[in-house]
Formats: sequence, structure tokens, C-alpha cells
Amino acid sequence: MDFEARLASIGQVANQKDKIKGYQDLLAAILQETATDEATTRQRLEQFITAATEDSAGLVVSRQVLTDFTNAVDSASNISAENKKEIYKHALDKVHGRVVSFEEQVSAIRTHLATIYEDEEDWSEAAQVLMGIPLDSGHRIIPNEYKVGVYIRIVRLLLEDDESVSAEAYLGRASVLMRDTKDLSLQLTFKLSQARISDFKKKFLEASSRYHEISYIQEVDIEERMQILSAAVVCAVLAPAGPQRSRMLATLYKDDRSQRLPHFSILEKMYLDRVLRSNEVSEFAGTLKQHQLALLPDNTTVLDRAVIEHNLLSASKIYNNISFEELGALLGVTPEQAEARASKMMGEGRMSGSIDQIERLIFFDRTQGAQQRLGAGAKGANGGTGGAASGSGTSSGGAAISAIDDDENHDVNTYEAPMLSTLWDASIQDLCGHVEELVGIIGAKYPDYVATKIAL
Repeated sequence: MDFEARLASIGQVANQKDKIKGYQDLLAAILQETATDEATTRQRLEQFITAATEDSAGLVVSRQVLTDFTNAVDSASNISAENKKEIYKHALDKVHGRVVSFEEQVSAIRTHLATIYEDEEDWSEAAQVLMGIPLDSGHRIIPNEYKVGVYIRIVRLLLEDDESVSAEAYLGRASVLMRDTKDLSLQLTFKLSQARISDFKKKFLEASSRYHEISYIQEVDIEERMQILSAAVVCAVLAPAGPQRSRMLATLYKDDRSQRLPHFSILEKMYLDRVLRSNEVSEFAGTLKQHQLALLPDNTTVLDRAVIEHNLLSASKIYNNISFEELGALLGVTPEQAEARASKMMGEGRMSGSIDQIERLIFFDRTQGAQQRLGAGAKGANGGTGGAASGSGTSSGGAAISAIDDDENHDVNTYEAPMLSTLWDASIQDLCGHVEELVGIIGAKYPDYVATKIAL
């Protein structure tokens, strides 16, 4: 009996149990047939599923046969991935109008189909296939962990395709169900997805903190933890300069594992407030991902902004004042861009100082940072404001320390004296800190020598 006749005869069987058995035997025969080519096998399988899902076959029979069919095709080694893909698509087309009746089977088919697309690195299509899985139906009970697993997989695929907006939406769905999830793998993937979305949204400080937290989880493989720690360093470097980033850089720099990372040199320079050179920046830029190289509205990249702001902060630790032209040359930008960047950082409270647009000078006020480090309560001559003044106009009283130069021979009044003392103390503290760091580096390389000197 040929294939078509056998398929038709099974359809005439009245007993459901016998009909299911007939379809199962025919399916096994199709897959075990070695004389036919793959194209013929695919054609017969499509004919098979068309007949098995007809209304005349009965819902109970169709469900069972479709379940067996999905598992058999997935495990078949004599069918290529491309043909499996087409067979699964054909099966979905046949039950498209009756998804409510085949929810479990459709979910299984879409899961297998998404795996094929994922193996082909077609991330977008794999995510679209998974989005079609019916998870909000009231016709069956779906465990929360299964839902979370699907949502997290969609998030991961969308992020691979740089679709962070859609990924965030599905991560939000998963977050509602995470409290009931005990699966450690899902919890870790969820946390990593949160970090990656923060990374994509250019919330680099938040992303760095999340990556660093995950890098301590012992259940994660050691190599993966080092990769995650490296991602934390990259995000910290790309974050806007300021006190928060300085704290994050300090945390990463003091992590002993960071010394084994390829980005440790740039991390060290940023932590120690050293100026970054163009060749170092170019080398670091070559390791960034595509979304981290996206252009900002001012036609610069995130890395450009981070380096300019870092070098500007480094300059504020070296100079009392500097002209627009000299600062622009130091930062590798125009004088106007240097002024605009300094003004923005002062206005946001990320750097203390003032700007004299008439003299085209920027004055750096280091007393505010010193007061924060030492806990000093000295007040400036501005009635307690003591902060940075940004924008246009002449230098404000908050720049009293910076303005001490050959052109302004004013006396130190009763308010400026304690500020000078505070700055002097802070400078000594910074010097001692650098000496301590050098001793630590020497001790790590020559422990016997240091031990001998300490003993003396």
C-alpha cells in the first residue's frame, strides 16, 4: 500500500486509539525510510500533518499526533535544519486558526523553531517566533517559571539584535513573576539582562554596578565572571565623570581580580586621575560593542565624552586656572567646546570652579572636594555657598583659591584662610595616598624587600 492510500485508510478508522496508533506507525515509517530523498520525506511529513490536523480527525487525535510529530521531527537526524524549519512552519499554518485548541503543541513547535533560528544566529526571527507562544491564555495552567524562561529568552535574543527597547518591555513582564521563581539559572540570566539593558540605555554607572555584583556570584563560571567584571570596567570608564563614577572606579580598582583584565591600565589611569592619551583611547575603543560607539547629539561618541570629562577633571587637579585655548588643546577639542563641557560639569555639580568669559579663563576650586573628603565645615566667602558657579560672567567668590596668581595680588581674608588650610591638608592627604599605593605595588612585587625595610 502506497503512502497516500495508507494515510487515507487511517483517516477512515473510527476508534480514536487505533487511529492514533495508525498515525504513529506511519510517522515512524516515514522517518525510517532510507530509500527516499529528503525532499520527498519533507513532502510526506507535510501531507501527514495536514491530514492529522483536519477537523475530521478529531481534536483528541490531532493533539496527540501533533505532539508525537513535533518530538519525532526534532530528534530526526536525517532531516536538515532548513527542512525542519519549513516543516514546523507548515504545521503552525495548519493550526493557525485553532491555536486555542493546540496551545501546548504550538508552544513546543515554536520553541523548537526558535532554537533553529538561534543556531543560525537569526536573533530577530527567533525572538518573533517565541513571542507567538500563548502564555496568557486561560485554557491551561502555565507555571510561572516557564513564562519567565520564555520572557528571558526573548530578552536575550532581542539584546543580541540590539533591540533594547523591546527587550526592556519583556524584561518588565518577567520581573513581575521573578519573585515566585526559584530557578537559579533564570535568576542569574534576569540580573544579567538588567545589566545589559542598562548598558544599552547608556546608564553606564548602573550597568557597571550590576555587572560588578554579578561577578561575585560563585555559581557563575570563573571565566564568565571575569568577562562580566570586564564589562563592569568598560561601563565605569564610559560613565559620565563625577563623584559617583569615582566611587565606582575605586571599587573596581581595589578589586584584586581587575589586575588580570586587559582594561586594567585605563582603569588605573582613570582612578588615579591621570590624563589619557589618544593612542590609549583608540586601543580601548577597538574593544567596545556597537551600541557603545553610537553617536551622541553633539556628534561625539560616549567614549569621547567620557575621556574629555575625565581629562577635564584631571586638569582640575593639576591647574588652578587655565585658558579656554590651552584646555581645548589638552582635551583635543575647540576652546568653545572645552568651555561648554566645563560649564556643563560645573552646573551639574560634578566639578567645582568658575568661568571668566571676559578673560577666557576657567578657575578650578578644589576646596569643595577637599572638604568632602576631610569632613571640614569651612564656609566660603559666599555666605556658605562655596560651590561652583557656571555659565557667563566674571569669576565668583567661590573661586577664591583658584584665583590666587600673579595678576591678582589680593590679601587672604579671614574666610579664605581656613579654605587654604583645608586645601593644603587635602594635598598632603592625596600625596600620602599615592605613596601608600606605590608601597603596595612594590610590596606585591618585592615582598621580601618591603618586609626587611618595615622591620628596620
